[in-house]
Amino acid sequence: MKNISLIFAFILLHVFQIYANNIQVTNTQLVSQNPVDEFVMVQFNITWENSWRLAGGPANWDAAWIFVKYRIGAGAWTHAYLNNAGHEICTGMTTSTGLLNPANAFHATTNPGMGVFLYRSEPGTGNINCQNVRVRWNYGANVLSDDTQVDIKVFAIEHVYVPAGPFSVGSGGTETGGLYTYPTTTNPYQINNEAAITVGTVNGNLHYLSNFGLSGDQQGPIPAAYPKGSSAYYAMKYEISQQGYIEFLNTLTRQQQAARVRTNISGTSITNRFVLSNTSSPTYRNGVSCRSVIPLSPGIVEFGSDLDNNNVENGSQDGQCIVCNYLNWSDLTAYLDWASLRLLSELEFEKCARGPVTPVANEYIWGNHTINFIASVNNSGTPSEIPSTSYANMTGSPYSNPTRCGIFARANNDRTTSGAGYYGNLDLGGNLIERGPTIGYPEGRAFTGQHGNGMLATDGNADVTNWPLAGSVGIYGRGGSFNGSYPEARTSDRTYTVQGVNPPGELSGGRGVRTAPL
Repeated sequence: MKNISLIFAFILLHVFQIYANNIQVTNTQLVSQNPVDEFVMVQFNITWENSWRLAGGPANWDAAWIFVKYRIGAGAWTHAYLNNAGHEICTGMTTSTGLLNPANAFHATTNPGMGVFLYRSEPGTGNINCQNVRVRWNYGANVLSDDTQVDIKVFAIEHVYVPAGPFSVGSGGTETGGLYTYPTTTNPYQINNEAAITVGTVNGNLHYLSNFGLSGDQQGPIPAAYPKGSSAYYAMKYEISQQGYIEFLNTLTRQQQAARVRTNISGTSITNRFVLSNTSSPTYRNGVSCRSVIPLSPGIVEFGSDLDNNNVENGSQDGQCIVCNYLNWSDLTAYLDWASLRLLSELEFEKCARGPVTPVANEYIWGNHTINFIASVNNSGTPSEIPSTSYANMTGSPYSNPTRCGIFARANNDRTTSGAGYYGNLDLGGNLIERGPTIGYPEGRAFTGQHGNGMLATDGNADVTNWPLAGSVGIYGRGGSFNGSYPEARTSDRTYTVQGVNPPGELSGGRGVRTAPL
């Protein structure tokens, strides 16, 4: 590509300077074009903190899901197709390419590379500082000529690798709608593979109490194509942050942006500039905003964060690292489609939380009964926001507000005091209700684990086959929220199997996953 112009993207998703992870992509450029094979290398630096790869215990690692968007002139941002090989990384790191069918090589139509996972190749812990990473972009597969001038952006989202293997669902406790092995409610159900699961009242079947239909129809089977959690996958380390959602909004067309915010942005003058809560000032700590005067449609609106409400966006106290609430189902699915991720199945949620260990009856996400609610926060709205009390591990009264992503993962904390799932995922319990396809109704059981293709429909909605539609009873809600009751933070609680369709906006968020390459 000759005469290529660049946006030097400084993509900050989950910017944590103290006690948590701080992923940054800098110095983006295009180098080493190969016009014969129609590819170019996307070069950048990437850093993040508190990375790990463990040889024992969970035997897993954290990773960065990296993907690239480009645009021509003032056109729409488009997902770049990356090759399945030929990437150049720094010593001690390795990659897995996100292909739709990882068993086969790159193909522009049937198997485009949507991104790469970058992670440690050997056991170790500490910060990552990887300079001059190069990923191979097959621009010819995007039907671009050699001399096309483009702008590019590189995005990175932290994930946790969840290894393949058996695990149990249901704790044997008294959780609402908890799963068990029929006929004994105190006997968890073990999942050993991805085969279809029979649900019913025959000894050995998976079963659960219906809770007047609110936990599901007690029907099945759960098809083989529905992700069970026994196969390996990557799950986002944190829930979607406000900065992450802002970066998403800023790559959409005006029509798509209008669908993904609550404020009416059809004109040029905005009163309720806090666009997710549709209010004139921040509500429940959501600072996602636009300016009071915006371009005439179809001009693109530039979104930012203004939690301190001083009309200066993206300041040091503007809450970019706080989890993004007010996300309805269509917002969540659109974000995941755009990032070429997928929904987290209900069974995979329990795997993230419990891992392969024997269940503890009525356990919380962190594997025991210890729960300490946050009283307040220090360094409010900054990347270093922390609980005022060192032992807190759960959001809720008296501080009934969402907090920074991964706020409890402080220095020297263990799984309990970090409020972490078995593999290191944070905020699975509390902060925001997480949603995905339920096993409780046919609309959820139809989910086949298909990934997003990096692009949205013209109207701003996800267009992935077999993802439950907005308003469907096929959507679960798990993990509780900052304003919920503490039993909902139990690993096996299914209170919101139906109510998770439309929980109050201030309580709603989510995270995505991607099936691990074979």
